[in-house]
Amino acid sequence: MNRKIVRKTALLLAVLLLASGCSTTSAPENDVTPPPETNAAEPNELQAPVIEPAADELPEAEEPEITPDEEVTPEPEPEHEPDVPQEPDPEPALPARLTYTDEAIHAENLERAIEYAKTIHDLYWNSETLLSSLTPQGGTPHLWPYTEQAGMVNGLLLALPADHPDRAFFETYLRELMEGFRRYRIKRVKMTGNETWNREDNVIAPYGECTGEASYALYSSSRMDKRMDAAIVTPDAVYFDDNVWVAKEFYYAYVNLGDMVYLNEAVNIMNWILGEGYEPTEGLNGIYWKWSSKFRFDSGDYSDSNHASLNACSTASSCMVIAHLAEAMRGTPLEGLRADYLDKAEKIFRFCTEVYVDRGTKCLYDKVFLKKGFVRQTERTKQIQKTDTAQYAYNTGTYLEAAALLYEIALADGRGEDAQGYLDAGLASAKGADKKFGDRTVKKGEYSYPSHSWFTSFLVSGFAALAAHDEGCFEYLEHMRSSLNYAWANNRADDGLVCPSWIKGWSRYTNNSPTSEDNPRQILLQSANAHCYAMMAKVFE
Repeated sequence: MNRKIVRKTALLLAVLLLASGCSTTSAPENDVTPPPETNAAEPNELQAPVIEPAADELPEAEEPEITPDEEVTPEPEPEHEPDVPQEPDPEPALPARLTYTDEAIHAENLERAIEYAKTIHDLYWNSETLLSSLTPQGGTPHLWPYTEQAGMVNGLLLALPADHPDRAFFETYLRELMEGFRRYRIKRVKMTGNETWNREDNVIAPYGECTGEASYALYSSSRMDKRMDAAIVTPDAVYFDDNVWVAKEFYYAYVNLGDMVYLNEAVNIMNWILGEGYEPTEGLNGIYWKWSSKFRFDSGDYSDSNHASLNACSTASSCMVIAHLAEAMRGTPLEGLRADYLDKAEKIFRFCTEVYVDRGTKCLYDKVFLKKGFVRQTERTKQIQKTDTAQYAYNTGTYLEAAALLYEIALADGRGEDAQGYLDAGLASAKGADKKFGDRTVKKGEYSYPSHSWFTSFLVSGFAALAAHDEGCFEYLEHMRSSLNYAWANNRADDGLVCPSWIKGWSRYTNNSPTSEDNPRQILLQSANAHCYAMMAKVFE
């Protein structure tokens, strides 16, 4: 490959006018011992997770004594020099961002992303009803799979030039998908038993309207086919991690389409997550997984449906989205929320680093279960009941992107020491993730990634974010690009869909039910494949 690596110095001058101030908490130190080489584990091939308990002034110089008969000649007065105005110190500029320009690779990746996304549009999407199918044969997608169809289009629009002939098509597609989210939007919540709101003054806001930190929006895991903004649910139907993915797509829809409605909605969702799902107890700072589970402490059942748990999939992802939103708020009516969002993002990142990051692999554990009565404790050993040490690619991927974002923000704010901490943490985990999730034993010369391509897609996103600051992360991306190209050439079906297990192929799957999320043709996995090509096209601009 004729690759040209171009360094561009982006003269991004950060104006430090934060009237309210930002958190200056230092990022945690990270062990940078290289992780051992381990092979990737497939999400559904993992063995049972290992569970562990959790000046003064100086004296004036004495003048020489003078006797009366000594004549002292006075020193001449110095000539007066005109005052010269001093130039202000230059504001610190961000370091050079690395770019990797290869027109041929960019064109190939972009062409494939466009072709693939159009295939998905034709096989899964109905523009008239604003409904999506789970597979080409039918089925109804829950909220989680639906989000990645929007993720694919958002990723593609980020890579498409403004004058590209297909841009209008994909902007329309995205607007339809964002409207389709309203089939999952909640109108009212019915609390049961000991379930309560953290913020009694919250208001479930009208769609796309945000009035402050008590302005909420939340989305159910299930779809209402005939109505929008109308779901009436209990907390048992609502997941914090699902809603993070929705907030992420509303943020990117704002970036791509410029409509303030989308930013408002993204902030409303994160307001709800921070208001009801964030655990601020000293020593913690994580995000719960399922709303109803945060009230449950079944000591005999350590499942995240029946016991309060802080999961990496909801915590690291929230950190990533909060950091994105904090920057997007600049110069908008929502700017007053920015300082608190940044403070939360930094606390959550520190929690992730201290609690989830495995010292060996540098990848993230899956979750921790909390002890009943943990709020009365300040030591983690007395707060955390068990740790689930299973490691999945998407948890580490969102942590990598959060590290890159917080590094850039801290650097622009003049907090170089904090910034370096974020970068060091991200790079250590990136190196570990390349070893952990890229299995080199399946096919010579290739890296084989887990069969859940949506999990894998977050490694692409995380590596891409850090590659702007480190060439090693670009090499990790190259491992992934080669693997996806292998799938395009060898594991692409007649209908244009690519196997989610890029190297192992279609035989890896046994469930072809049109209503099953284990079907390799389900919308989540297929959209993730196309999204990966879009992200790789963006890297090679």
